[in-house]
Amino acid sequence: MGGWDLTTTLPSGNPDHYFQCFQELVERHRLPQHIHTKDTITGQCMLTLVTTFFGYFLIGTVTISQIPQILKILRRRNASGVSFVSIILMLQASSSKVAYCVQQNFTFSAWGENLVLMVEMVVLVLLLLSYNDRPISAVCFMLFYTLIMLTLIIPLVPTKCITYLNICSIPVLSISRIIQIYTNHKNHDTGQLSGTSSFLCVFQSFGRISTSILLTRDWILILTFVQLLISNLILTLQVIYYRRKNRKLK
Repeated sequence: MGGWDLTTTLPSGNPDHYFQCFQELVERHRLPQHIHTKDTITGQCMLTLVTTFFGYFLIGTVTISQIPQILKILRRRNASGVSFVSIILMLQASSSKVAYCVQQNFTFSAWGENLVLMVEMVVLVLLLLSYNDRPISAVCFMLFYTLIMLTLIIPLVPTKCITYLNICSIPVLSISRIIQIYTNHKNHDTGQLSGTSSFLCVFQSFGRISTSILLTRDWILILTFVQLLISNLILTLQVIYYRRKNRKLK
């Protein structure tokens, strides 16, 4: 039974890979003749398992990352300060990433939080439309968006189109964050923007850079999370700065 070379990509989510990993751990500790490779195999398997579990942990944290933002809007019955264009662009980026990762058959632990984020962005779009007295627009948006996602996931469009959409998500995410950063700067306030959500996004972006390098080594995913980390860090610093400034003025 051969072990994995440390220079190869970690398992991509196939359950057989994880079963093989556990077998390697057991066999190497059982058989004395393999003692010289035991540490290498154990280290590789442990890295695989820890990285995978960390990926699922990030999926768990992202389920609450936008909840503070959603609850804050619901509690205040006001969505001021939250850029509608920024949310729409973030929805496009997360949606294209979900379609791309499904098409590439990546392990769910490497991208699953994008599915949750996609749902949360849909909720935010509906809230923004509702609190701006556009209920009919909210219904039309939901129908149109559902149709588009079904078209991408089935998929009814060529694979290259989905890949290009995902590549476009890199500048789209950057633009969405820049729009929100500019909105904050123009208003000299972050409005209903949640500091908790911003901080959780920084943590998730940092973790995703690590898991993308180890689990997929896909440069599109890695670049996406690097620019997300930078922009989310700026947004978090803005929330801290403007809240302290406004507190002092009061």
